[in-house]
Amino acid sequence: MLRRGAPASGIAAVRNPDKATDLATLGVQVRTADYFDRPALEAAFAGVDQLLMISGSEVGGRVPQHANVIDAATGAGVRLVAYTSIPDAPNNTLQLAQEHQATERMLAESGIAHVLLRNGWYWENYANDLGGTADRGVLVGSAGDGRVAGAARADYAKAGRCYARRSGRTYRRRGRGVGAPRAPPRVCTRVGNTLGTRGL
Repeated sequence: MLRRGAPASGIAAVRNPDKATDLATLGVQVRTADYFDRPALEAAFAGVDQLLMISGSEVGGRVPQHANVIDAATGAGVRLVAYTSIPDAPNNTLQLAQEHQATERMLAESGIAHVLLRNGWYWENYANDLGGTADRGVLVGSAGDGRVAGAARADYAKAGRCYARRSGRTYRRRGRGVGAPRAPPRVCTRVGNTLGTRGL
């Protein structure tokens, strides 16, 4: 949106400002904060009306991180928080879902207005083993005949701005389903090859 010439009016709270110079160049106000540093978060949220909370990347440590964000947002007077959660969070039995479930409960108990963005699979999750995938020529998985309805982070981000202001709503967001024998097109593009799939 910014690259298309829209005026910058947002604030980005980041751990490392050196990695956000592109945003600063586009006119975004960059503030330093870490999910583990509640006082820094509250300072970074000063004057913020609506907050998009991206779930932390440290699996196993996200509940205290997210608690800090919610507490800091409440302390700073943030009016609405939009949170990137997991599909079917209340009923999801994946171990990965437990921290998202806890975060959704904390938001509900905080009293702050919030929106739940229950994102599907991220295609970037396949990037951890792109080298091995390219060498093998196949994408290994355990979905069987199931389909993976994923999308790129950039696509979720573009859609998020449309939903983030609608308090009390829950949105189930996903891409078009892809399954065997096709690998996700974006993965094929990254490795420069057409890939097969193999089940475990």
